[in-house]
Amino acid sequence: MLARSGHRHGASRCFSRWLRLGLCAALTLVVLTSCSCAGPDDRESPQPSAAPRVLLITAHPDDETMFDLGRFRERGWQVSLALVTNGENGQVVQAVRDPYDPTTDDDILIEKHPGPGTWLTTPPQGPRRRQIRTHVALARERRKELIDSLSCHGVATIYFLSDPRRSDFEDSWDNGVANWDKGLLTERLEQVVRLARPDIIITLNPDETWAHPQHWGLALIVKSLRDEGAFDTPGSPRPALYGIREHGWYKRSLLPQSGDIQFDRTAASQVLQKTYAEYWEEATSSYISQSSHPDWFAARVSAGILPGYGAVDIIRLLEPGTGRPRLDVLFERYPPDRAEMARLPLTPEVVDLSIVLP
Repeated sequence: MLARSGHRHGASRCFSRWLRLGLCAALTLVVLTSCSCAGPDDRESPQPSAAPRVLLITAHPDDETMFDLGRFRERGWQVSLALVTNGENGQVVQAVRDPYDPTTDDDILIEKHPGPGTWLTTPPQGPRRRQIRTHVALARERRKELIDSLSCHGVATIYFLSDPRRSDFEDSWDNGVANWDKGLLTERLEQVVRLARPDIIITLNPDETWAHPQHWGLALIVKSLRDEGAFDTPGSPRPALYGIREHGWYKRSLLPQSGDIQFDRTAASQVLQKTYAEYWEEATSSYISQSSHPDWFAARVSAGILPGYGAVDIIRLLEPGTGRPRLDVLFERYPPDRAEMARLPLTPEVVDLSIVLP
């Protein structure tokens, strides 16, 4: 019985082998015929390319909050950020002034430079956390706030370009970018681009010259380097360049500019499970020391000092990349995807390019 059973199985395997050979030959003939007869419009369209890689280049911690990075997170896009200064020469918000007299020149926010009497305070009137005695301590605090905020967005990598102890690139409103070592900045930005390989570069807006001088000054530097080909990758189109509009901070920035692209902040994201405005508030709440924190920001808006963001996010296309569609078109091409978002890292990798090796 065992031998007989084995013989039948052997015969069956042999028959199956010939049947498979016959089917393969027939299929090959069909494939060859279809390939030779199909025109370019009849063939299957190519699969969409990988989602674009995004690199933000900002002057200070919190500059990126002026555009809602939740739109990248909900799609699972790989985002990196290069930070030029550490925001060390700013002031630390202490409290909201109460009572506030709008007829004076005083700000509604009470801010102090680092020193023995300067505290990191939970907004809006919460308990003190710790003292910020020095500008180096403030730089480190703002680095931490940046990492916490970008962790909310699933950002892949943060590149620090300035050492907190020696301020490779001065943080200054008065001097703008005048004292920056442009050669050193170029070298470090080129290194970032080699590592991040971006399809899209987002910086600040070079034409909002009423804003922070280091914002539009950095934007001019980045635009110049991009136009000169400093960020080109052999075999790839030149990265498209965008500038973040500062419409929430300056009334003059409410005026439209060429290349503006608007997105609805009041819309709800099914992947983020909240509106974009609510998501922005959560991510920006990491910036306790700065006026960009939602509570500090809201106090200025309510006092009429700032216009506020309203119902829109605005980003501006400065220079298109060759053959690259606009950001709004890309958002339609790559809709929000819960699975892709789940692949994003919980915390960014930190790469400190300010370290000088012996």
